[in-house]
Amino acid sequence: MSRRIAALAVSILICAASTGARAGDPGSSGFLFLRLGNGARASGMGEAFTAVADDATSMYWNPAGLASIDGVELNLSHSEWLVDIRFEQISVVNEMLGGAVGLSFTGLFYGDLDRYGSYPSLVPDGTFSPYDFAFSAGYGTDILPNLAVGAAAKLIYEKIDFESATSWAVDLGVSHRSMIEGLTLAASILNLGPQAAFVEEKFYPPLQLRAGAAYRYDEPWVRGSIIAATDVVFPNDGDAKIHLGAEYNYERYISVRAGYKSNYYVQGPTLGIGVNYRNLRFDYAFMPIEFDLGDSHRLSFTIRSPGP
Repeated sequence: MSRRIAALAVSILICAASTGARAGDPGSSGFLFLRLGNGARASGMGEAFTAVADDATSMYWNPAGLASIDGVELNLSHSEWLVDIRFEQISVVNEMLGGAVGLSFTGLFYGDLDRYGSYPSLVPDGTFSPYDFAFSAGYGTDILPNLAVGAAAKLIYEKIDFESATSWAVDLGVSHRSMIEGLTLAASILNLGPQAAFVEEKFYPPLQLRAGAAYRYDEPWVRGSIIAATDVVFPNDGDAKIHLGAEYNYERYISVRAGYKSNYYVQGPTLGIGVNYRNLRFDYAFMPIEFDLGDSHRLSFTIRSPGP
């Protein structure tokens, strides 16, 4: 199997997890690892997180959410994905410059794959270890008491055997706390960037427009809070997707989450749980994947240092 076929095989694994039931224009997007989400909290809520975003993972979902962070926050996420694929993420946000500045790293590691030459052969000619990564820097701030905006820029790199591709993209976001108490409306455009090339194939980053709403209900009788959220996602190479999510927080100690991702070929319901202790939070999400591809598990650990 040639290097180009190996690259195609790896891409198919990612497409199986991230695209919808029908493709608008197959092959028009690359760097598809940028669609795999960030953080176990959002994953447990079915990734309906555009209007919820209020932690370090806002760097991924909606950079306007950075404006809601006080002090310093660090999020570490680990995912066990399809086959033996590992998905690692680090996000850190610091309140400064009239808002908050964030940095993040995303890395997708496929493990060792056999290398075959261009001639027919049943014996591999060594191994190679493909990987993708992205570095992001962002800023979010309140421009009005009820309106926040944010932006982030990212450098993207992909390497498969001896071939590689490099590009960049930007994310833009806005979040509005409406006149209805507890209701937040938000939107973000992610992975807006120029055309890149891998060997002879040209493609754009996986652009998507997200529009979301979240309603937070706080009352003494529920002994905590309930969040209900929904996102509509418009990718540049497929049909629109709908995400639904809910979170119940019991007295800020225990969180239980559930969600659903509609119009995805191999994805649907999600479940999650979170545990808070002082300035520490542990989150877990379970994301079943159909057709025996192997379920996905995501773990996150968050450390917060509140501001003065």
